[in-house]
Amino acid sequence: MRFPRRFFYAVVEPAGDAKGHKKRMHDAMTINLRLILLGFLALLIGVLVYLVDRPPEQTYFLSAFPLKISLYDIYPPIFGRLGPVLPDFMHVVAFILLTAGVLAGNRRVYAAVCLFWLVVDGAFELGQKYSDQAASLVPAWFDGIFLLENTGAYFKHGTYSRHDMAAIVIGAVVAYLILIYSQDKRSAS
Repeated sequence: MRFPRRFFYAVVEPAGDAKGHKKRMHDAMTINLRLILLGFLALLIGVLVYLVDRPPEQTYFLSAFPLKISLYDIYPPIFGRLGPVLPDFMHVVAFILLTAGVLAGNRRVYAAVCLFWLVVDGAFELGQKYSDQAASLVPAWFDGIFLLENTGAYFKHGTYSRHDMAAIVIGAVVAYLILIYSQDKRSAS
C-alpha cells in the first residue's frame, strides 16, 4: 500500500510551515558541518605543534608511526611561547566542536558538551600531577590497543602544568563562545 506524500509530511513535519522547518533543518546541518570542519582544523593545528615543535621520541603517535614525519629537526619551532600550551587548548576546542557538530544542540546541550570535555581534559592533566594514582586506574585491557595502550605512560611520564590547565579552561570557554556565535548566526538567518 502506498501512502500519499502529504501523509509523510503530516507524520514527520511538525504543525506549521513545512518549508520553514526544512530550512531550519538544512541550516542546522550546515552549521554542524562547519563545526565539524572547525574541530578538525583545531586538531590539525594541535598535530602541527607536535610535528614541528616537539621531539618525536616524546610524542606517542609520532614515535609509533612507521614513517619519520617529524619536522622537529628540519624547521625551527614556529609556535614560540604558545607551543607548550597550544595542544591542550586545541584538544579541548577540537573535541567540543566535533561533539557539538554531531549532536546539533541548543545552549544547554552546548554547555554540557563543554563541561564534559573540560572535565575529561582537566582530569587527564590532573592525572599527570597525581601520576601513581591515575596510572593505577588504567584498566589492564588497554594494553595492546593503539592509543589506549599509552594511557598509563601518559600519566607516569607526563608533566602537570597549571598553564596547561589554564589553556584547557580557556579552550572550553572559547569553544562555548564559538558554539553560541554559530547558533546566534543560524537563528538570525
